[in-house]
Amino acid sequence: MKALMLKEFSQDFSGVELMDIKTPRPAKGEVLVRVLASSVNPIDFKGMYGWLQKQYPIPSFPALTGFDVAGVVVAVGEGVERPKLGEAVWASLPTQQGGKPLRMGAYAQFAVLPAAKCGIAPTCLSPAEVASMPVVAITALQALSAIGIKHGDNVLIIGGSGGTGSCAIQVAKALGAHVTTTCSEKNMEFCRSLGADVCINYRDTWQDKLKDMDAVYDCIGESGVCAKSNKVLKDGGKFVSIAAWAEFYQHKWDREIQATMLEMDSTNAETLETLGEMLQDGRIKPTVTQTFKLENIVDALKEAAKGRTVGKIGIEID
Repeated sequence: MKALMLKEFSQDFSGVELMDIKTPRPAKGEVLVRVLASSVNPIDFKGMYGWLQKQYPIPSFPALTGFDVAGVVVAVGEGVERPKLGEAVWASLPTQQGGKPLRMGAYAQFAVLPAAKCGIAPTCLSPAEVASMPVVAITALQALSAIGIKHGDNVLIIGGSGGTGSCAIQVAKALGAHVTTTCSEKNMEFCRSLGADVCINYRDTWQDKLKDMDAVYDCIGESGVCAKSNKVLKDGGKFVSIAAWAEFYQHKWDREIQATMLEMDSTNAETLETLGEMLQDGRIKPTVTQTFKLENIVDALKEAAKGRTVGKIGIEID
């Protein structure tokens, strides 16, 4: 099978190569999926840079790459009752939290997955649309759940036009929150179309425009985000970030603000089932704005690494 392999860390993607490798076989409790589509997330290219070795170490080369999977089960290992052969599934490959080695493999024609991590794919979407959702949707739901977002809360989502932020806007609205987001001027209409109630230009000093927010969800880790968020949150407000690693652990929070640094947990399919229901009934929707073939995946990674992608970049796999 063809698979994108990481041979060494690099910031120009010279360390990755599309290679022919042996198709894996599912072990006990696993399934083999014919991958029809994947997508690009910041964790994908930042891992290829070598920037996430502390959080998500890659222990040896060459290593499989890619997290998001949409495809069809073509073989099952011992003890697997569900999913069944021929079923369309979606999943986020294991992130192995707590400094354990990463296990990836979505950027390939076939991928082995723990059966317990596979959700039955929503039937209302194309494979590329399905594959755009696992990492960002799981992350958004878990982040907003971590800070206890509920109906009527005022939440600020920092970076609303990217993959994670665009999904977070929709999930927060589905939970009944009033959503403010930061984005560029040109992307404000996009964010409003997803449900954002208020859009603020990210170049403005948003920390001087907002106050008494119930919660802040930081999707991008902009400079000074912890201090800025500390200023706009109400006493006892809540902050969660998926990107401000260094700053988070240096900042001293006050006024009983509760702060969390989130690592996505993809340990089972329960979250996917919840998100699948949201997709089926239209409460959230995919935001694929560009699509590349697996043969051109390096171009997709370079495009995503510019940091200007609106929504998600999809990868179609033949």
